[in-house]
Amino acid sequence: MKHIEAYDAIAATGSTVAAALELGISQSNASRLLQQLEDYLGVRLFERDKNRLAATREGLQLGPEIRAISDRLRALKTTAIELENGRSRDMLLRIAFPGSLSSTRAPKMIRHFLVANGPVRVELASGSYLAIERMVADGEADIGFARLPLATPGLKQERLLPSRIVCALHEDHPLAGRPSLTIAELKGHDLIVLNRERPVRHQIEALFYQHGIRQRPLLEAHSVASACALAAEGLGIALVGELIAREYAHKPLRFLVLEPDLPVTYCLISGEKHSLSKTAALFLENIAGWS
Repeated sequence: MKHIEAYDAIAATGSTVAAALELGISQSNASRLLQQLEDYLGVRLFERDKNRLAATREGLQLGPEIRAISDRLRALKTTAIELENGRSRDMLLRIAFPGSLSSTRAPKMIRHFLVANGPVRVELASGSYLAIERMVADGEADIGFARLPLATPGLKQERLLPSRIVCALHEDHPLAGRPSLTIAELKGHDLIVLNRERPVRHQIEALFYQHGIRQRPLLEAHSVASACALAAEGLGIALVGELIAREYAHKPLRFLVLEPDLPVTYCLISGEKHSLSKTAALFLENIAGWS
């Protein structure tokens, strides 16, 4: 790199003295670098013409190729710096979110991340919590959004996101004006719950049982987005995690605290077998304020 930089500077200035000033080295060092490059190539690149160094016939022919090498070396160095800083189009950030967030919060996070960190290729995947866990554990995603407890080994919790179950109901629902709802007050109302594969479903049913309520839900949904959409149509009261449900606050919904409090903890995960890339670490840092 130093030899090619010296050649570029001498070709541009016509002098080893001026080239040395441009490169911040001594004149003797500039002359030595040129001599070593000529020795390596086996040809003279410059000859003295009065008080200037002019390119020889061989130098004129090899000049474009030498400059092309110089350009490629500079591009290589720039790319290396971008990779080291986690900001490069050559790096791929792969993130996985459930469907309820992949079309709401995740695109906003990606836009904010790209604005702050420059061009980075991003792949956004979506799926169930179990599918996301497996993607991250298998190295198919760098960062995933999951719900505790985790069901897949080989995962690392990068950040906890505490939440709770809330009641999402249409703004015109008879109970919409209350600040909160108890389990007992849900009796007799049409309920919308998440499918039985969700641990939270069993927790809700256990609460009903403790309060002597034997009530079958009217509707079952496979995502918070679907549950909130059903509630927004006035079809019942959806029992959903607040962190995700708040993404649908633009719908004609009210979100009421459920009593007793039923905590839900989400988390951002990475794989234990694969070290976190610098781009993924930057993404986590960029969304540190999300809760």
